[in-house]
Amino acid sequence: LCNCSSVGSSGCNLTSGQCLCLAGYAGPHCLGCARGFFPGPGGQQCLPCGCSPAGATSDQCDLSGKCQCKVGVTDLKCDRCSEGYYRFNESTCEPCQCNNHSQSCDSSTGTCLDCQENTEGEHCELCKEGFYRGTHGCQRCPCSTVASTGTCHIQPGESVPRCDKCKAGYTGLNCNQCDKGYYNSDSICVRCQCNGNVEPALSPSVCQPESGECIGCLYHTAGFHCELCQEGYTRDSEGTNCTRKEPTLGPEPTEFTTSAPNTTKATSFSTAVLNSTLSPTTLQTIFPISSSDNSTSAFADVSWTQFNIIILTVIIIVVVLLMGFVGAVYMYREYQNRKLNAPFWTIELKEDNISFSSYHDSIPNADVSGLLEDDGNEVAPNGQLTLTTPMHNYKA
Repeated sequence: LCNCSSVGSSGCNLTSGQCLCLAGYAGPHCLGCARGFFPGPGGQQCLPCGCSPAGATSDQCDLSGKCQCKVGVTDLKCDRCSEGYYRFNESTCEPCQCNNHSQSCDSSTGTCLDCQENTEGEHCELCKEGFYRGTHGCQRCPCSTVASTGTCHIQPGESVPRCDKCKAGYTGLNCNQCDKGYYNSDSICVRCQCNGNVEPALSPSVCQPESGECIGCLYHTAGFHCELCQEGYTRDSEGTNCTRKEPTLGPEPTEFTTSAPNTTKATSFSTAVLNSTLSPTTLQTIFPISSSDNSTSAFADVSWTQFNIIILTVIIIVVVLLMGFVGAVYMYREYQNRKLNAPFWTIELKEDNISFSSYHDSIPNADVSGLLEDDGNEVAPNGQLTLTTPMHNYKA
């Protein structure tokens, strides 16, 4: 008897007694599995191994149906690249090119997956944004995202990174300094507040880098933020420019306080406002004045223009009187000087002659020839004056 497997054989050769095995079965009685097959569940049916000719080392598989795979190939039938390999082809799988920063890549394209050590890119060849490649791999950039884009780079020949781009108001290799026109306010660079009254071409810093005080206020301005006008200047009608104050002939503005009748709240106003905007009639309209208040009524009846004229007239009169007094004193002193310095003569009458003598500070040798106009008078060489009359001769 052939005694062939009812599952694995198709019959028996009665002459030789050899069982005729079906595909995948082998053995005298077709009870075993042929090469490339493995027993299925229950152990009676043989199933094909199905090993990939590209990924398996042979077409044979073990009893569980797992094929023997090549290096870089995995799965039950050796038809898929294992982790760290990609591009399954007719020969084998290629290893992933991830620069030792990843253990896996896309099995079709080879793009690295889950790059480590702050790297990125198809092959983990780049540093992530905000990192730079240093001697110890990718290191974080010393760039604050508040002051810069947060990215940096190292130029050829340098060992220290520099930030790619600083934000407005910051400067320096690491964007850790305030730019011109900004100042440091609690580690934040804030724009200088100078109200447009500083010229950057003349004062590049615009303000003090630590305090924010404006430098070189222009257009007659002053103050911490150039918000004030210099002494002698005031804001124009639009409140934008500082213009020189115009001198006024009137008195300095003085605060007055007046109370309207039957009211308890006093109203304050300055003489400058009264002088420019309020007339006596307007004052009487705004502040009713009783007939018993003589001082307030007189103040309202006289306009401030007339008051200014009166004050100016009094000043002129006082100046004229002072000038007259000074002139009188000067004339008196001149008169006294002339009186003291005038020449004088002393005449001494004796029995036989008349003696003359003179004294003057500025005329030490006075000429006495003109004292007497009589033709008979002569001056002797010795300085004596001789008087000659028809009857007598006098010798001086």
